[in-house]
Amino acid sequence: MSSGVKAELWSEDELIQKLDQLKLVSERLDVAPNVREDWTRKAQQRANEYLASLPDRKVLSGNDVAETVTEEAVRSVLPIKEEPVSFDAALESFCTSVGDHMLMREGHPGYFAYVPGNSLYPAAIGDFLAAAFNPYALVDYACPAAVQMQHSLIRWVARLFGYPETCAGNLTSGGTGANLIAMATARDAKKLKAKDYHRCVIYMSELTHDGIAKVLHTIGMEEAVIRKIPVTERFEMDAEKLEEAIEIDKKEDLIPFVIAATAGTTDVGSVDPVAELADVAERHGVWLHVDACYGGFFVLCDSVKHLFKGVERADSFTCDPHKGLFVPFGTGIVMVRNWKHLLSSNRRAPASYLQDRHTCAGQLNPEDLTFEQSTHFRAVRVWLPLQVFGVGTFQAALQEKVYLSRYLYHKLKAVPGLAVLEPQLSIVLFRYEDVPAGQHARDVTEFNLRLLGEVCRDGRVFIASTTVLGKVYLRACVLAFRTHREHVDTLVSALRNGLKQLLD
Repeated sequence: MSSGVKAELWSEDELIQKLDQLKLVSERLDVAPNVREDWTRKAQQRANEYLASLPDRKVLSGNDVAETVTEEAVRSVLPIKEEPVSFDAALESFCTSVGDHMLMREGHPGYFAYVPGNSLYPAAIGDFLAAAFNPYALVDYACPAAVQMQHSLIRWVARLFGYPETCAGNLTSGGTGANLIAMATARDAKKLKAKDYHRCVIYMSELTHDGIAKVLHTIGMEEAVIRKIPVTERFEMDAEKLEEAIEIDKKEDLIPFVIAATAGTTDVGSVDPVAELADVAERHGVWLHVDACYGGFFVLCDSVKHLFKGVERADSFTCDPHKGLFVPFGTGIVMVRNWKHLLSSNRRAPASYLQDRHTCAGQLNPEDLTFEQSTHFRAVRVWLPLQVFGVGTFQAALQEKVYLSRYLYHKLKAVPGLAVLEPQLSIVLFRYEDVPAGQHARDVTEFNLRLLGEVCRDGRVFIASTTVLGKVYLRACVLAFRTHREHVDTLVSALRNGLKQLLD
């Protein structure tokens, strides 16, 4: 052979013998029904045991034990070897390494840090069903019902925000993937070329999530100018300052490209005045994108629904079911107002190996609306919980979180020396400022970081800190579906005890 690879020359009988030998081994992959039932039962039992114990576990492991825990966890992960181990051994390895050694426990009712992760049990079952049935869910000629399930979710989200019938969207791996698709679509809709990128300007507030800048790098637009627009006293992008910046940039022969608004900033939970920003975008022909990854599904709540006015006018927006709908990590949504823009940005070239496929005329397939061509059937993890709980349950759960943040705000306002920012959604920022006169700002910062350690010390609650406009705050995000009033009371108690420890 010209390649230099030596061919194995077997007779037909020898080849059949080899195939029979390999079949005996490869048949292990097709697990017998009784074994499947046994494995599923055991995995379900361990999952049930973990979930039952979760509220009583520590939400956060302290720094004094983290190093030891990490070493134990690494040692308890079975290495990959040539020969198999029993399912029981593998399951035990997972449960003792991952299950017993999480330094931070997502879904814990005392988890108030960052944006809490959740995993509804029906969502886990949905992932199991999606993986077990494993349809190719991106094209209608493979599984039309799977495509319909995804489209129905997208249409439901569109209706929540009042998006027009001309829109299209897709499920993604999360907010970053969703924002990536939105930014790439904006780039292509504006017909920008590489020679233009250094002149393109992206307008974002001082509180815009860092993921927007990250995806600009990924789509090749790292040369673009990022213009940080000041925020108002309510931490919202200042529409007047935005328009001033756009007018200046036009005079400088720059290209106003995207206004990246936020409906629920990660630091503060503030919502930009999207309707005002839409007016500015329309006057200047700028693409308006709204990142609603954290805050988007609060649109279900009557008490804050008005904050999302204007999203229906955006050229694109993103939201994360793995935040506001409490499903597992890895679930985002991107929506584009004009479906033609999304299709054009993700259109694939004809492939000869697909020449026999027959798709429905006029049907938009999920693969036409994303850069992904093979992906997990994500829709089931969202669709199944919505079915078994109903939208009203999610509406109530999210409204509870909004009210819990108000409850926390009032409880913290009653603590002498605390400065507390009033929440818009479910994030509450606070800091202790009653330091002796004459001390420097760094002393306030140091005190609050020490207070953070005291609050989290016993592992019952977990909050984090953030820096907003140069000031360090402690930050509580109320979004775990298991979090209720008693858990907020625990947080307030931990804070009061921490202050007592530091001030006595």
